[in-house]
Amino acid sequence: MHVRPLLFATTLLLVSALAWPAHAEVDPDDLGFDLVAAARYRKEKPLIVMTPSINVKKLQFKLVRSDGKKLTLRTGAIRADRTRKIAIPQGKGIYTYSCAITGKAGREKFGPFKMNFEIKVGEPPLIALSPMDVSEATRTIKVRVTEPAGRIDLKVWGDDGEIIDEVEVPYKQAPKTPITVTWKQTAKQVMGRFELKAWDVVGFWSGIESVTFLNIPHDDIVFESGKHNIRPEEEKKLIEPLSRIRNELQKVKGVLPITLYVGGYTDTVGSAADNIGLSLRRARSIAKWFRKHGIKVPIKYQGFGESVLFAATPDNTPAAANRRASYVLSAALPPVTRGFPTRNWKSVR
Repeated sequence: MHVRPLLFATTLLLVSALAWPAHAEVDPDDLGFDLVAAARYRKEKPLIVMTPSINVKKLQFKLVRSDGKKLTLRTGAIRADRTRKIAIPQGKGIYTYSCAITGKAGREKFGPFKMNFEIKVGEPPLIALSPMDVSEATRTIKVRVTEPAGRIDLKVWGDDGEIIDEVEVPYKQAPKTPITVTWKQTAKQVMGRFELKAWDVVGFWSGIESVTFLNIPHDDIVFESGKHNIRPEEEKKLIEPLSRIRNELQKVKGVLPITLYVGGYTDTVGSAADNIGLSLRRARSIAKWFRKHGIKVPIKYQGFGESVLFAATPDNTPAAANRRASYVLSAALPPVTRGFPTRNWKSVR
């Protein structure tokens, strides 16, 4: 499987409905009140943002939080059309506040101007996952996250690139307690990749994207009759799949272990036993080429000869469509699926 670590955080500007008492000299709109109401824990702070259209000598904010905690914030002079940000000290959680603003502009005192607003402080949940946590047999993934409440989103694709299922699971439990997510999949479908997102209650999330079985598209190498060496003019056909393999491995780096499998196939010309040996040698040549060009994950190869024909033909029938190879990235060890009917894989050193 393959996982690519993903991270998201949103800063939301939110201003609640305001209840301003009338004042002869200073209008509440003159204060240019704004709010950064969502913040990432330890990375950002929720803010009161003031951009007054008049010169203000001082401001005071008396806050009462929904859990009863009281807080007073103050700021000094702010020149007209300048912005001042006042941090609201709050830990993780969602709280509503009642706020009363008083201050002085010139010789005039004003306020209290009263309002209510909500502040959210959260943190993207970190996801813990191991190969043993993902089971295509039972259609389950066991996820561990660092936040006590939120939801898990799971999207599963087949090896044909079509979406198999999308699942949303709310949770509210102790951090790092396993959360089991189940998806639906028919017996004929093969899981190709999945994407997990873990959300906290505020709306921050982190995610991983993992390959479980991925066929790498490519143009097949044309070997000389009865030979297994890759001719220089044919090497160019390996450049594009090499780039795709590198990109996919980068996505899953550090999450789940991936193996590259190279399968070789022949047409029906010659004996079945000879074709097994020939396809094995050709698969090994391709596997060694990928190793030589920097693929560091385990690489395994196998020759299937004429036992898995792409195009059905009679015996001793030359068919270019059957002289082919498969390049597969898989978290299964080894993959058991169409095109890979045996488990007798050999490793490239």
